[in-house]
Amino acid sequence: MSLNWREIELILSELSLEGCLVQKVIQNSFHSITWMLYDKSRGSFALYTEVGTPQSRICLAENEIAKTKTEKLQRFVQFARANIEGARVVKLMQKPGDREVTIELIRQQPMFICIRLFSGPGANIIVTDSEHRIMDLLYRRPKRNEISGAILQESPQSANPREFAIRDRIEGMTFNEQINTQFSNESQEDQLSDIKAKLQLQLDRLTSHELGTISSLRKSIDENSGWEELRHIGDLLAANLHRIQPRQTSIEIDDYDNGSKRLVVLDPSHKGSQHIESYYEKSKKARGTLENAQTELKQAEARLAGIQAEYSELLKPTGDDKADLRRMKGALKNCIPIQSKPQNQVGIICRSNSFEIVIGRTAKENDKLLRHGFKGNDYWFHTRDFPGAYVFVRCPRNKTVPLETMLDAANLAALYSEGKNNSKVNLYYTQVKYLRRVKNGPLGLVIPSQEKNLTITVDRKRAQAILEGKEKDID
Repeated sequence: MSLNWREIELILSELSLEGCLVQKVIQNSFHSITWMLYDKSRGSFALYTEVGTPQSRICLAENEIAKTKTEKLQRFVQFARANIEGARVVKLMQKPGDREVTIELIRQQPMFICIRLFSGPGANIIVTDSEHRIMDLLYRRPKRNEISGAILQESPQSANPREFAIRDRIEGMTFNEQINTQFSNESQEDQLSDIKAKLQLQLDRLTSHELGTISSLRKSIDENSGWEELRHIGDLLAANLHRIQPRQTSIEIDDYDNGSKRLVVLDPSHKGSQHIESYYEKSKKARGTLENAQTELKQAEARLAGIQAEYSELLKPTGDDKADLRRMKGALKNCIPIQSKPQNQVGIICRSNSFEIVIGRTAKENDKLLRHGFKGNDYWFHTRDFPGAYVFVRCPRNKTVPLETMLDAANLAALYSEGKNNSKVNLYYTQVKYLRRVKNGPLGLVIPSQEKNLTITVDRKRAQAILEGKEKDID
């Protein structure tokens, strides 16, 4: 409940600001300003003002409030720091029977701070000169002629101000202390409720995003789980190659696995062994897609479990509302809204020893990563004797990629190549700045220079552990 004019009158009677020096002006939020004042007998103290909210008030506050600051200063606070800091309070006045307070200041020339603690659009903090010309103000409201340079219009005064009661007093507190405590608690509860709702919305969005990814990957796994059957058909066609005629669209052959006959669809544009190669190629592609989808599914499920565990811990109350609010504000500030994430992630992203590794699985992904993802001192890995993925390691400035991370990247490059079933694989690696695109060449094709050779014993378990997010840190 906002302050009535009688409560404001009581607050002002306890202030005694005449002769105080304005040391500093602090912006706590879009609606609130703290005026740090100094008096020889009291030292530094804080006068808190908030307008345009249900907690609108003017009262003394703990100096601790000065630590609560917005990241970006409003224009009005910049003006106040340049023109009001260093001024001395001459007089504190309240408009009779109204919620309007005026502070008269002197710094070379007289100035007046008009604080209107009204409800609705009338609320404002306005600084004027001795001729009532507006120097600056917290909220610009052109329709009310509340703009810099305009003459401040007097707010209408009621001939018979309404009588209000002062709320029940708390024993052992001044009214300033009581109002500051009550309103701060209400504001804190409102902020906590609001930030919890925002975090819950963020959790729902992230969960929905990951569930969509998981659903898509499971569908891909189902669609490609028949890769062995495609290979089996290729074997059957190889055994019956002599029976396939040109432009034939299907053939009935004996299935030696179960003794039954089956009808196999053929592509009439293919000839002879092309039919066999087509089914083997389909089988190989389906198997690769299946393995990638299975790996990414584990990553997505791990991310989802991590997100849910993180937010569950984050939203759990500790009993200290102030600490909870500070912790949740920090978490919300560091959250990346789901809308700002790329619609289509390029490559598979994983980490090793705090270094980001990205795997480009196709020529299109490789080209995008080369053009927009990596540059300069970042590293590029590729198998020497087999077609395969490009693997990049992002290298932050003034950091050296450890050997363990290079071995992780090399194993991932081997895993995503046609040499993944070999016991040993030769690779080469270099920095991205030493890669040159082939003019008019295939998409993503590069020629490396200053490359170094690397031969590894392929460790599939090591690569899978990195893909599943089991990051190993080295000390």
